Amino acid sequence: MDERHPGGAGARVVTFQRDLDQMLREDGQQIVLRRMVGTANRAAVDCTCWASVRGYQPHELAGAVIQGDSEVVISATDIIAAQWPGGEPITSPPSPTDPRVPRAGDQLVIQGRTRAIVSAAPIYVAGELVRVNIQARG
Repeated sequence: MDERHPGGAGARVVTFQRDLDQMLREDGQQIVLRRMVGTANRAAVDCTCWASVRGYQPHELAGAVIQGDSEVVISATDIIAAQWPGGEPITSPPSPTDPRVPRAGDQLVIQGRTRAIVSAAPIYVAGELVRVNIQARG
Protein backbone atom coordinates (compact mmCIF):
# COMPACT_ATOMS: atom_id res chain seq x y z
CA MET A 1 0.00 0.00 0.00
CA ASP A 2 1.21 3.50 -0.80
CA GLU A 3 1.89 5.39 2.45
CA ARG A 4 0.90 8.71 0.84
CA HIS A 5 -2.48 7.26 -0.20
CA PRO A 6 -3.72 4.90 2.50
CA GLY A 7 -6.92 4.26 0.52
CA GLY A 8 -4.98 2.47 -2.24
CA ALA A 9 -5.46 2.91 -5.99
CA GLY A 10 -8.77 4.73 -5.65
CA ALA A 11 -7.20 7.38 -3.42
CA ARG A 12 -4.34 7.82 -5.92
CA VAL A 13 -6.84 8.42 -8.72
CA VAL A 14 -8.70 11.03 -6.66
CA THR A 15 -5.44 12.79 -5.73
CA PHE A 16 -4.12 12.76 -9.30
CA GLN A 17 -7.45 14.05 -10.64
CA ARG A 18 -7.73 16.78 -8.01
CA ASP A 19 -4.18 18.00 -8.66
CA LEU A 20 -4.71 18.05 -12.45
CA ASP A 21 -8.03 19.89 -12.11
CA GLN A 22 -6.49 22.49 -9.80
CA MET A 23 -3.56 23.08 -12.19
CA LEU A 24 -5.86 23.50 -15.19
CA ARG A 25 -8.15 25.93 -13.35
CA GLU A 26 -5.20 28.01 -12.11
CA ASP A 27 -3.08 28.06 -15.28
CA GLY A 28 -5.35 26.87 -18.09
CA GLN A 29 -8.29 28.22 -20.04
CA GLN A 30 -11.82 27.14 -20.79
CA ILE A 31 -12.41 25.52 -24.16
CA VAL A 32 -15.34 23.76 -25.78
CA LEU A 33 -15.08 20.10 -26.77
CA ARG A 34 -17.52 19.37 -29.62
CA ARG A 35 -18.76 16.19 -31.28
CA MET A 36 -21.09 16.41 -34.25
CA VAL A 37 -23.79 13.72 -34.16
CA GLY A 38 -26.52 12.62 -36.52
CA THR A 39 -26.57 12.23 -40.27
CA ALA A 40 -29.19 14.36 -42.03
CA ASN A 41 -29.80 16.75 -39.14
CA ARG A 42 -26.38 17.07 -37.55
CA ALA A 43 -26.19 18.57 -34.09
CA ALA A 44 -23.29 19.65 -31.90
CA VAL A 45 -22.82 18.02 -28.51
CA ASP A 46 -20.64 20.42 -26.53
CA CYS A 47 -18.78 20.18 -23.25
CA THR A 48 -16.96 23.11 -21.66
CA CYS A 49 -13.61 21.95 -20.27
CA TRP A 50 -10.62 23.45 -18.54
CA ALA A 51 -7.50 22.88 -20.63
CA SER A 52 -3.84 23.59 -21.05
CA VAL A 53 -3.16 24.69 -24.64
CA ARG A 54 0.31 25.17 -26.10
CA GLY A 55 1.92 25.19 -29.51
CA TYR A 56 4.45 22.52 -30.36
CA GLN A 57 8.11 23.52 -30.26
CA PRO A 58 10.13 23.30 -33.53
CA HIS A 59 11.96 20.16 -32.34
CA GLU A 60 8.56 18.46 -31.79
CA LEU A 61 7.48 18.91 -35.42
CA ALA A 62 7.78 15.38 -36.75
CA GLY A 63 5.50 12.69 -38.12
CA ALA A 64 1.89 13.85 -37.99
CA VAL A 65 2.69 17.01 -35.98
CA ILE A 66 2.96 20.08 -38.21
CA GLN A 67 3.60 23.76 -37.63
CA GLY A 68 0.49 25.41 -36.23
CA ASP A 69 -0.74 22.33 -34.37
CA SER A 70 -1.41 22.61 -30.65
CA GLU A 71 -1.10 20.20 -27.76
CA VAL A 72 -4.18 20.36 -25.56
CA VAL A 73 -4.45 18.63 -22.19
CA ILE A 74 -7.87 18.19 -20.64
CA SER A 75 -9.03 16.52 -17.46
CA ALA A 76 -11.77 13.90 -17.62
CA THR A 77 -13.59 15.63 -14.76
CA ASP A 78 -15.57 18.02 -16.98
CA ILE A 79 -16.32 15.30 -19.56
CA ILE A 80 -17.61 12.92 -16.91
CA ALA A 81 -19.65 15.61 -15.11
CA ALA A 82 -21.34 16.60 -18.40
CA GLN A 83 -21.81 12.93 -19.36
CA TRP A 84 -20.29 13.89 -22.71
CA PRO A 85 -21.09 12.90 -25.41
CA GLY A 86 -24.09 11.01 -24.01
CA GLY A 87 -26.02 8.22 -25.60
CA GLU A 88 -23.25 5.60 -25.46
CA PRO A 89 -22.79 3.25 -22.50
CA ILE A 90 -19.49 3.27 -20.63
CA THR A 91 -18.09 -0.19 -20.07
CA SER A 92 -15.92 -1.22 -17.16
CA PRO A 93 -13.07 -1.55 -17.82
CA PRO A 94 -13.33 0.98 -20.64
CA SER A 95 -13.28 -0.51 -24.13
CA PRO A 96 -10.68 0.59 -26.70
CA THR A 97 -13.37 2.92 -28.09
CA ASP A 98 -14.34 4.71 -24.87
CA PRO A 99 -16.94 7.25 -26.14
CA ARG A 100 -15.76 9.84 -23.59
CA VAL A 101 -12.39 10.10 -25.31
CA PRO A 102 -12.32 12.72 -28.07
CA ARG A 103 -11.51 11.29 -31.49
CA ALA A 104 -10.38 12.45 -34.90
CA GLY A 105 -13.25 14.43 -36.39
CA ASP A 106 -14.28 15.96 -33.07
CA GLN A 107 -13.55 19.65 -32.59
CA LEU A 108 -12.23 22.09 -30.01
CA VAL A 109 -13.24 25.73 -29.80
CA ILE A 110 -10.28 27.61 -28.35
CA GLN A 111 -10.58 31.36 -27.86
CA GLY A 112 -13.44 31.43 -30.39
CA ARG A 113 -11.52 29.50 -33.06
CA THR A 114 -12.67 26.02 -34.12
CA ARG A 115 -9.86 23.49 -34.34
CA ALA A 116 -9.97 19.89 -35.57
CA ILE A 117 -8.86 17.05 -33.33
CA VAL A 118 -6.15 15.09 -35.13
CA SER A 119 -5.54 12.55 -32.37
CA ALA A 120 -6.24 11.98 -28.70
CA ALA A 121 -4.36 9.86 -26.18
CA PRO A 122 -6.35 8.95 -23.06
CA ILE A 123 -4.60 8.43 -19.74
CA TYR A 124 -6.16 5.93 -17.34
CA VAL A 125 -5.09 5.50 -13.70
CA ALA A 126 -6.30 2.34 -11.96
CA GLY A 127 -8.76 1.84 -14.84
CA GLU A 128 -10.30 5.32 -14.53
CA LEU A 129 -10.11 7.94 -17.29
CA VAL A 130 -8.33 10.95 -15.77
CA ARG A 131 -6.70 12.92 -18.61
CA VAL A 132 -6.63 13.23 -22.40
CA ASN A 133 -3.73 14.60 -24.43
CA ILE A 134 -5.00 16.01 -27.74
CA GLN A 135 -3.32 17.14 -30.95
CA ALA A 136 -5.43 19.92 -32.51
CA ARG A 137 -5.11 21.56 -35.93
CA GLY A 138 -6.58 24.62 -37.61
